[in-house]
Amino acid sequence: MEEIILVKRAIKGDRKAFEELIHIYSDRLYREAYIRCKYEDDAKEIIQETIYKAYRNISSLKEPKYFKTWISRILINTSNDYISKIGMIDLEHDESSYIKEIIVDDKIETKIDLYNAIDELEDKYKDAIILRYIHDMKIEEVSKVLNRSINTIKTHLRKAIFDMKNLLKEGYSNE
Repeated sequence: MEEIILVKRAIKGDRKAFEELIHIYSDRLYREAYIRCKYEDDAKEIIQETIYKAYRNISSLKEPKYFKTWISRILINTSNDYISKIGMIDLEHDESSYIKEIIVDDKIETKIDLYNAIDELEDKYKDAIILRYIHDMKIEEVSKVLNRSINTIKTHLRKAIFDMKNLLKEGYSNE
């Protein structure tokens, strides 16, 4: 509830409220940017550009309750633009539990394998996986952020999980 009040104040031009919102979401934004580009400096650059775009356009946000969705969309678009500009190479319960188990695994090697597998996915699948499992968004929220139907998101998630399982199995069998 307090977040919505901050968003409303930010929409009205309250710079301090906007700064507080960015403080709340900064870790989440950094993680998402880093997963996309794999370099700390690039992630910081993407975040700076995202914050700048969000600040310039906060008045266009119609529904304060969708701030998280709105800023995630800005970050995704900014990441994709940045990566293409600098020339970087670009559900079911049992399946989702498979991904969640890996995400909460404490072994750093497992997390590295997971992030490498995510990195190998096509962007449309990568976006869906990151938002759904890394940021723990509901499928409906992912659908809004990516501006795709719920059924399309479910298909992307199933395909991404299938591909990741194969990539992770290949990685372990090659060791």
